[in-house]
Amino acid sequence: MYPRLLTLGPFHLWGHLLGPFYLYSYGLCMALALGFSIYLFARDAGKYIAPQVKVSYEQGFQKAFDLGVWVIISSIIGARIFYVWENHDQFTGPLGWWEAFKIWEGGLVYYGGLFGAVAAGAVWIFREKWPVSYAFDLVAPYISLGQAIGRVGCFLNGCCYGNVDERYGMVFPGGEDQLPHLPTQLWEMGGDLTLFLILLWARKWTIRYSWLTISLYGFTYGILRFVIEFWRRDWNKHYLIIFNSASQAVSGILIVISFAAICLILLESRKLKPAINK
Repeated sequence: MYPRLLTLGPFHLWGHLLGPFYLYSYGLCMALALGFSIYLFARDAGKYIAPQVKVSYEQGFQKAFDLGVWVIISSIIGARIFYVWENHDQFTGPLGWWEAFKIWEGGLVYYGGLFGAVAAGAVWIFREKWPVSYAFDLVAPYISLGQAIGRVGCFLNGCCYGNVDERYGMVFPGGEDQLPHLPTQLWEMGGDLTLFLILLWARKWTIRYSWLTISLYGFTYGILRFVIEFWRRDWNKHYLIIFNSASQAVSGILIVISFAAICLILLESRKLKPAINK
């Protein structure tokens, strides 16, 4: 597709040859995804969390951006670790594990990034004594929005496509072959955007019950990713015996855990008053 959106140089400066420098579509989309998601969460943090921790709107807004820095770093590390684990056969030989550190050459998996971000976010929120469940429930819709924007980057970069399909597929110039593949990146983008709108609409009610919004995110996204993986992977290897990929296996586990959490929350809601009334 369009992995490079802009090329600058090469050019001479003070007798030195510089460049060329590239603006990559995937990097731009990831920056936009993180930027929009963090900004929207920071706005909500200033409005809803700041009064609970007795700070001003501006302080809550700024602290959310501080949190965002840790989330970005941890998500990149987690996404790379998951990719290396899922594709460990590519990192063999005396210098094989050195290749694992070359993030700039590509190779990130969303679930690893999500787990890394959640871990960093939880530690930071505990340290700052923010209401943990409320913070995760507030950010849930924006995770889906960030995913939708990120999948645009995958499409432009020509990665994360689906299986070969002569009828409905398309050729991705940057792919491993010149065969038509299903544009599953666009499928997930549409699904993620739909989940964002649904979760944002439902949050005005679900936010009253601790962990319900983030559990709904886990359940709905897990189903979306689980289904799409059937058209993304055609490998002979399986994970946990019955799954086509590690991401599908994680999706299955996430569906079960999230559904159980939703059931428990709804059962408790009959006994207790809502956790927070807006």
